[in-house]
Amino acid sequence: SLPSSPAAAIFLLVDETRMDVAQVAISGPTGSPYALGLFLFDVFFPDLYPDVPPLLLLRTTGNGLVRFNPNLYSDGKVCLSLLGTWHGEAWNPSSSTFLQVLVSIQSLILVDQPYFNEPGYELQKSSPEGRRRSREYNDTIRLNTVRYAMLEHLRNPPMGFEDLVRAHFKELRNFVLGECRRWARESLSSDIRREL
Repeated sequence: SLPSSPAAAIFLLVDETRMDVAQVAISGPTGSPYALGLFLFDVFFPDLYPDVPPLLLLRTTGNGLVRFNPNLYSDGKVCLSLLGTWHGEAWNPSSSTFLQVLVSIQSLILVDQPYFNEPGYELQKSSPEGRRRSREYNDTIRLNTVRYAMLEHLRNPPMGFEDLVRAHFKELRNFVLGECRRWARESLSSDIRREL
Protein backbone atom coordinates (compact mmCIF):
# COMPACT_ATOMS: atom_id res chain seq x y z
CA SER A 1 0.00 0.00 0.00
CA LEU A 2 1.09 3.57 -0.64
CA PRO A 3 1.64 6.06 2.18
CA SER A 4 -1.46 8.19 2.79
CA SER A 5 -2.04 10.88 5.37
CA PRO A 6 -2.72 14.61 5.29
CA ALA A 7 0.99 15.11 5.95
CA ALA A 8 2.10 13.02 2.98
CA ALA A 9 0.34 10.82 0.45
CA ILE A 10 1.14 9.05 -2.81
CA PHE A 11 -1.54 8.31 -5.41
CA LEU A 12 -1.06 6.02 -8.40
CA LEU A 13 -3.09 6.09 -11.62
CA VAL A 14 -2.71 3.15 -13.99
CA ASP A 15 -4.15 2.27 -17.38
CA GLU A 16 -5.09 -1.40 -17.49
CA THR A 17 -4.44 -1.44 -21.25
CA ARG A 18 -0.89 -0.07 -20.82
CA MET A 19 0.80 -1.67 -17.84
CA ASP A 20 4.12 -0.09 -18.88
CA VAL A 21 2.94 3.43 -17.98
CA ALA A 22 1.46 5.08 -14.92
CA GLN A 23 0.97 8.49 -13.38
CA VAL A 24 1.72 9.42 -9.80
CA ALA A 25 0.62 12.31 -7.60
CA ILE A 26 2.76 12.91 -4.52
CA SER A 27 1.54 15.37 -1.91
CA GLY A 28 4.22 17.55 -0.43
CA PRO A 29 5.01 16.70 3.20
CA THR A 30 3.94 19.17 5.87
CA GLY A 31 6.80 21.22 7.23
CA SER A 32 8.34 21.49 3.77
CA PRO A 33 7.97 24.27 1.17
CA TYR A 34 6.02 21.69 -0.86
CA ALA A 35 3.43 21.12 1.88
CA LEU A 36 0.06 19.92 0.64
CA GLY A 37 0.82 20.63 -3.01
CA LEU A 38 0.32 17.83 -5.53
CA PHE A 39 3.36 16.96 -7.63
CA LEU A 40 2.58 14.87 -10.70
CA PHE A 41 4.94 12.42 -12.38
CA ASP A 42 4.69 10.31 -15.53
CA VAL A 43 6.16 6.84 -15.12
CA PHE A 44 7.39 4.43 -17.78
CA PHE A 45 8.40 0.86 -17.01
CA PRO A 46 10.92 -0.28 -19.68
CA ASP A 47 10.72 -3.80 -21.11
CA LEU A 48 13.65 -4.81 -18.88
CA TYR A 49 11.94 -3.63 -15.67
CA PRO A 50 12.54 -4.70 -12.87
CA ASP A 51 16.09 -5.42 -14.02
CA VAL A 52 16.36 -1.69 -14.76
CA PRO A 53 14.67 1.19 -12.91
CA PRO A 54 11.50 2.88 -14.10
CA LEU A 55 11.77 6.23 -15.87
CA LEU A 56 10.10 9.22 -14.22
CA LEU A 57 9.26 12.67 -15.52
CA LEU A 58 8.00 15.48 -13.28
CA ARG A 59 4.97 17.14 -14.87
CA THR A 60 4.49 19.85 -12.24
CA THR A 61 6.91 22.40 -13.65
CA GLY A 62 4.76 25.38 -14.61
CA ASN A 63 5.20 24.36 -18.25
CA GLY A 64 8.96 24.22 -17.86
CA LEU A 65 9.30 27.44 -15.85
CA VAL A 66 10.04 26.04 -12.39
CA ARG A 67 12.86 23.98 -10.98
CA PHE A 68 11.29 22.84 -7.72
CA ASN A 69 14.46 21.35 -6.27
CA PRO A 70 18.10 20.77 -7.18
CA ASN A 71 16.93 17.20 -7.94
CA LEU A 72 13.80 18.21 -9.90
CA TYR A 73 14.58 20.06 -13.11
CA SER A 74 12.26 22.40 -15.00
CA ASP A 75 12.37 19.99 -17.97
CA GLY A 76 10.96 17.25 -15.71
CA LYS A 77 14.18 15.34 -15.05
CA VAL A 78 14.23 13.62 -11.65
CA CYS A 79 17.71 13.16 -10.16
CA LEU A 80 17.70 10.17 -7.86
CA SER A 81 20.35 7.49 -7.47
CA LEU A 82 17.77 4.69 -7.64
CA LEU A 83 16.82 5.95 -11.11
CA GLY A 84 20.44 6.07 -12.25
CA THR A 85 20.30 9.85 -12.64
CA TRP A 86 22.41 10.67 -9.57
CA HIS A 87 25.29 9.12 -7.65
CA GLY A 88 24.59 6.98 -4.61
CA GLU A 89 22.61 3.81 -4.01
CA ALA A 90 21.87 2.38 -7.45
CA TRP A 91 18.86 0.33 -8.53
CA ASN A 92 19.25 -3.27 -7.41
CA PRO A 93 16.99 -5.62 -9.42
CA SER A 94 16.77 -8.07 -6.52
CA SER A 95 15.77 -5.58 -3.83
CA SER A 96 14.76 -2.17 -5.27
CA THR A 97 11.08 -1.40 -5.76
CA PHE A 98 8.92 1.22 -7.41
CA LEU A 99 7.50 2.07 -3.97
CA GLN A 100 11.05 2.72 -2.77
CA VAL A 101 11.49 5.23 -5.62
CA LEU A 102 8.27 7.06 -4.72
CA VAL A 103 9.02 7.19 -1.00
CA SER A 104 12.56 8.39 -1.80
CA ILE A 105 11.16 11.30 -3.83
CA GLN A 106 8.86 12.23 -0.98
CA SER A 107 11.42 11.85 1.80
CA LEU A 108 14.75 12.75 0.15
CA ILE A 109 13.72 15.38 -2.40
CA LEU A 110 10.55 17.03 -1.07
CA VAL A 111 12.36 18.06 2.12
CA ASP A 112 12.14 21.03 4.47
CA GLN A 113 15.42 22.60 3.29
CA PRO A 114 15.81 21.68 -0.40
CA TYR A 115 18.47 24.35 -0.99
CA PHE A 116 20.96 22.03 0.70
CA ASN A 117 20.21 19.22 -1.81
CA GLU A 118 22.50 21.12 -4.21
CA PRO A 119 25.93 19.45 -4.16
CA GLY A 120 28.33 21.37 -1.94
CA TYR A 121 25.65 23.58 -0.41
CA GLU A 122 25.29 21.32 2.64
CA LEU A 123 28.57 22.87 3.83
CA GLN A 124 26.68 26.18 4.29
CA LYS A 125 24.00 24.63 6.50
CA SER A 126 25.39 25.95 9.78
CA SER A 127 26.30 29.43 8.51
CA PRO A 128 24.01 32.49 8.76
CA GLU A 129 24.47 33.08 5.01
CA GLY A 130 23.48 29.49 4.22
CA ARG A 131 20.40 29.71 6.42
CA ARG A 132 19.39 33.01 4.75
CA ARG A 133 19.84 31.54 1.26
CA SER A 134 17.84 28.47 2.27
CA ARG A 135 14.98 30.69 3.51
CA GLU A 136 15.01 32.69 0.28
CA TYR A 137 15.02 29.47 -1.74
CA ASN A 138 12.10 28.15 0.33
CA ASP A 139 10.18 31.40 -0.25
CA THR A 140 10.40 30.86 -4.00
CA ILE A 141 9.51 27.17 -3.74
CA ARG A 142 6.52 27.95 -1.51
CA LEU A 143 5.21 30.52 -4.00
CA ASN A 144 5.64 28.09 -6.89
CA THR A 145 4.01 25.30 -4.88
CA VAL A 146 0.94 27.52 -4.50
CA ARG A 147 1.02 28.57 -8.16
CA TYR A 148 1.65 25.22 -9.82
CA ALA A 149 1.08 22.39 -7.32
CA MET A 150 -2.15 23.89 -5.94
CA LEU A 151 -3.85 26.63 -7.99
CA GLU A 152 -2.92 25.28 -11.43
CA HIS A 153 -4.35 21.87 -10.49
CA LEU A 154 -7.53 23.46 -9.13
CA ARG A 155 -7.98 25.53 -12.30
CA ASN A 156 -7.06 22.70 -14.68
CA PRO A 157 -7.26 19.35 -12.88
CA PRO A 158 -4.95 16.83 -14.55
CA MET A 159 -6.83 14.20 -16.53
CA GLY A 160 -7.46 11.15 -14.40
CA PHE A 161 -6.76 13.05 -11.18
CA GLU A 162 -9.84 15.32 -11.23
CA ASP A 163 -11.55 13.61 -8.28
CA LEU A 164 -8.31 13.44 -6.32
CA VAL A 165 -7.61 17.16 -6.79
CA ARG A 166 -11.12 18.13 -5.69
CA ALA A 167 -11.10 15.79 -2.68
CA HIS A 168 -7.53 16.66 -1.63
CA PHE A 169 -8.03 20.41 -1.60
CA LYS A 170 -11.58 20.23 -0.20
CA GLU A 171 -10.55 17.94 2.65
CA LEU A 172 -7.38 19.89 3.45
CA ARG A 173 -8.57 23.43 2.61
CA ASN A 174 -8.16 24.76 6.16
CA PHE A 175 -4.66 23.28 6.41
CA VAL A 176 -3.74 24.69 2.98
CA LEU A 177 -5.03 28.17 3.83
CA GLY A 178 -3.28 28.11 7.20
CA GLU A 179 -0.02 27.02 5.60
CA CYS A 180 -0.24 29.74 2.94
CA ARG A 181 -0.88 32.40 5.61
CA ARG A 182 2.11 31.16 7.59
CA TRP A 183 4.30 31.17 4.49
CA ALA A 184 3.26 34.77 3.75
CA ARG A 185 4.10 35.86 7.32
CA GLU A 186 7.48 34.13 7.25
CA SER A 187 8.56 35.28 3.79
CA LEU A 188 11.66 37.45 3.52
CA SER A 189 10.28 39.01 0.31
CA SER A 190 7.52 41.61 0.35
CA ASP A 191 6.66 40.64 -3.26
CA ILE A 192 6.18 37.01 -2.27
CA ARG A 193 4.19 38.04 0.84
CA ARG A 194 1.81 40.03 -1.39
CA GLU A 195 1.40 37.20 -3.88
CA LEU A 196 0.79 34.54 -1.25
